[in-house]
Amino acid sequence: MCLNQKTRGLILIVLSAASFGLVPLCAKIAYANGLTPYSFILFRSIIAAGALFALLKQRGTGLTVKPGHLATLFKASFFGYCMMMITLYVSYNYMASGVATTVHFVYPVATMTGAVLFHGQRTNSQKIAALLVSLLGIYFLVGAGGSAGFSMKGASLAFVSGLFYAYYILTVSYSEIKGLNSFVLVFYVSLFNALTLFIICIFTGQLNLDFNATALFSVLMITLAVNIVGMVALQEGLKVINPSTATILSTFEPLTSLVIGVALLNETVSWHHGAGSVLILISVVWVALSEKKLSRDLESLEQGN
Repeated sequence: MCLNQKTRGLILIVLSAASFGLVPLCAKIAYANGLTPYSFILFRSIIAAGALFALLKQRGTGLTVKPGHLATLFKASFFGYCMMMITLYVSYNYMASGVATTVHFVYPVATMTGAVLFHGQRTNSQKIAALLVSLLGIYFLVGAGGSAGFSMKGASLAFVSGLFYAYYILTVSYSEIKGLNSFVLVFYVSLFNALTLFIICIFTGQLNLDFNATALFSVLMITLAVNIVGMVALQEGLKVINPSTATILSTFEPLTSLVIGVALLNETVSWHHGAGSVLILISVVWVALSEKKLSRDLESLEQGN
């Protein structure tokens, strides 16, 4: 079965979101076996950069990019992905991770707002409604009943992490690096992340080498799932799906985390988990059908001309 570009893009974004849903599980395993949040994301970035370098060399794909591309890649890495990871993971030290995740998901709103204000992207009432439904679903899924874990410092860090991630998505969507090979783009982002985090860990004393094989295995798993599969799938999807739509589809991430928690960690499910799951699924299907309708309308218009 041959999928059209829009459908393929939608599937890639959902696949990316599902892979990001593995982060809480792997992070819990890593932290319980000796790694700190800083060292966890440092080793994740180092392994990802090394694995992607080997893959690109094996495929004969060149790594040469324009100097202007390097500057943009560094900005996307440092001011986007790297700072997003640091602020989000540190926020977990001050408040419940479910509440922090809820605040972090300000990024779909920030992405849609930035796309409209700074890049002239047009939106419609259906996307705005789907976004509101997805955010309500996230609240029910991971935030309902968690107000006791609220912290202003933690909430501020989680909020800023959402803004950093919105910056990353908008940068890779609307800059000249959008046309780069997705594996090459993620390689440079991972490489810059590794260099930046190494310097931060050295100066802050966060470089922890006292961990065991289980922690290393969790890093390898999250590297494969997120840095290689998830980030590449996100970049490929963003080539055909606008960032506002992509971030609504990305709300599939906490739903994946819930399923994994129930299946592997024996976590309990309450009524608000079920309500949140249904709302997120409704928003994902809603925006997917909206995109497919838009694609059909454009095809009909082109055929008519």
